[in-house]
Amino acid sequence: MVQGYVSWTRVLVRRATPFAVIAAVFAVQALATAPPVIAFPLYLAVVLVVALQQDLAESLAVAAAGAVALVIQADDLAPDILLGAVLIGVALSMGWLTVRARAANLLTQRRIDDLTAAAQELRTTFESVDVGLGLSDFDGRFVQVNSALARLVGRAQDSLVGAGVAEIADGEDREAIVDALEMLRRGDVSRWRGLLTHGRTLSVSLARVPDRQVLVVQAGDATDEVRANALRDCAAAVHQIVLDSAGVDQAMPALLEAFRHHLGWTATRYWSSRAIAVTERNELVTRVWQSGVLAAEVQAEHSSVAVPVIDAGEVAGVIELTANETKALKDDDVAMLTMAGVEIGQFRRRSEITTALRRSEADHRAIFERSPIGIARIGGDGELVEANPALLHMLEHDAETMRNTAWPDMMRAYDQAATRHGKAMFLAGITDGSSVQVRAATGGGKWLWLQLTATSIPDANGRPEHVLLMIEDVTAVRETSDKLAEALEAQRAAIANLEKHDQTKSEFLSIVSHEFRTALTGIQGFSELIRDGGLEPDEVRAYGGYIFNDADRVNRLIGDMLDLDRMESGRMTMRATDVDINDILMESIARASSSTVTVEFKSDLDPRLPIVAGDRDRLIQVISNLVNNAVKYSPEGGTVTLTSRVEGRYALVSVTDTGLGIPADEIGHVFERFRRVRSGAAQSIPGTGLGLTIVKQIVEMHGGKIWVESAVGHGSSFHFTIPLAPEGAAALHLRHG
Repeated sequence: MVQGYVSWTRVLVRRATPFAVIAAVFAVQALATAPPVIAFPLYLAVVLVVALQQDLAESLAVAAAGAVALVIQADDLAPDILLGAVLIGVALSMGWLTVRARAANLLTQRRIDDLTAAAQELRTTFESVDVGLGLSDFDGRFVQVNSALARLVGRAQDSLVGAGVAEIADGEDREAIVDALEMLRRGDVSRWRGLLTHGRTLSVSLARVPDRQVLVVQAGDATDEVRANALRDCAAAVHQIVLDSAGVDQAMPALLEAFRHHLGWTATRYWSSRAIAVTERNELVTRVWQSGVLAAEVQAEHSSVAVPVIDAGEVAGVIELTANETKALKDDDVAMLTMAGVEIGQFRRRSEITTALRRSEADHRAIFERSPIGIARIGGDGELVEANPALLHMLEHDAETMRNTAWPDMMRAYDQAATRHGKAMFLAGITDGSSVQVRAATGGGKWLWLQLTATSIPDANGRPEHVLLMIEDVTAVRETSDKLAEALEAQRAAIANLEKHDQTKSEFLSIVSHEFRTALTGIQGFSELIRDGGLEPDEVRAYGGYIFNDADRVNRLIGDMLDLDRMESGRMTMRATDVDINDILMESIARASSSTVTVEFKSDLDPRLPIVAGDRDRLIQVISNLVNNAVKYSPEGGTVTLTSRVEGRYALVSVTDTGLGIPADEIGHVFERFRRVRSGAAQSIPGTGLGLTIVKQIVEMHGGKIWVESAVGHGSSFHFTIPLAPEGAAALHLRHG
């Protein structure tokens, strides 16, 4: 309460004092009878003091009191009123200015307080962060540092202030910092970063503060970063060495140097044999050979680690790294070293396979070059890729002439010989290693007999990629064997002809007499009925038709025998033209359908079947004969199916029935002359046994082949091939290629 009273008294005294001064000046002026203008400066001084120290109301009150004092003693009222107004105006002006000044003062104080708090917070943060921070002037001397930076460089915080920034580095790194400071001062760069050594590896960054000659220094422990970079660089170096090297033996010195250089090991060694490790009593390496897992030994002054080289799941070697210091391995060290061991093991396996392939290729090349037998490698489209020296020497050609002239002639000769022997042509997919013999002229004009053995070489997908052709000169053997064969064949032919003629004579007489007798019996019987008369016109026409059919049967028999005789004597010729097999098949179906209703005809024809080269009339004879046989041996209501498709360079035609079928022991004889199935219901079906013989001769004269598939009770399928016309075969080859 006493304190409040004292405070109130002080306020009262402060507020009353200006009025007391005004009163005192007024009294002095009155006693001295001085004019008011003399006292005006004193009143003005009091008003200014009050306006600067107290609020606007008080300064106005004091100014009003002074103005009243001036007016009371005025001799001339107007000037004194003006002086009083000046006092009041000064009070108003100074009071307003004082209010503004106090507000500005308050705002400034608040800003100062905020800046002080921010500075304190910044200093707290500056000191509390784990990153080393400091401020430096342009001369490179620390102005301020935090405790983290002091700990990183191993100095007291106070001793760093004023010290040079370059002192945080050792050796050559100091020169790097000096150069960086110079570039920052000149403005060449605004920021610099580098790795320095000061007992440990530090990451140091210097940054220039804009518009101020101050540098921010930041430092951190870069040991983990350097180690991670070293692991990454080591892995990249191992990968690059593996890519650039031909084998493990060549790459291993570089690999060991990469481990030593990038990872900081003192020495490295590669153990290629477990026996050596056991002999030298290296327990760590021996243990890794046994377990296949990376292992390490860390001692006070020595460290070592053994890394297994894994090849197909097995330990193929061990890389040992040693250091004359303590080097503890972390998880990423183990992961990188393990992966490197696996990569080196895979590289070892690849290099071994590559070496084996190269050795095998060299061996095969030596066989190819030095073989006494001629060898040619043919591409998939028939071109000669290469010929070995033995072949070029045998045919007396150089490689170019062999490729452009001799080889095309030889391929044509191969196809002709293969066709004669019923084998596939050269480009029809050789896989069985079959051989043919052809005649070929040498560059010197001699004629040789060559035995050609072709075998296809598939690609990775199993498709024929090349054909390997083995060519042997068998001229001497062929000439000798030909002479022997001719003698034996002449003897054998004479015996066979005698036997054949005897058998044929018997079969011919038996079949012809039976067929002729059957036909003549019918002709004779129906003729007698007509001769005796007493027949109706319809009966005469019917009997005349029977006579005509029997006569036609005799005529066909005679025609078949004449055709067979012309074929065997070589007097029958083929008029080769372009023929549409599908057209002949449809024509045969139409003709057979119009003459019988006992079977159903079906067709499965390839609409893209190319044109074939053949005698149309003879091919009609072949298909008609096969269709008539199918109808003849099929039961009523049976089915006859005609199909066509492409088979290599041939057109394949099939005639299938659902008839009686052929016994297995007779299938091989169906194409022999006068040979007919003599079992079961087939015995009652008429025929001479010449039709299939003529069909086989015609097909083979076209360069094709014919065969039959059959089972008793399940019908028969007759298949034959006809070569495609050259244009169609070429187009088909390109399409398939």
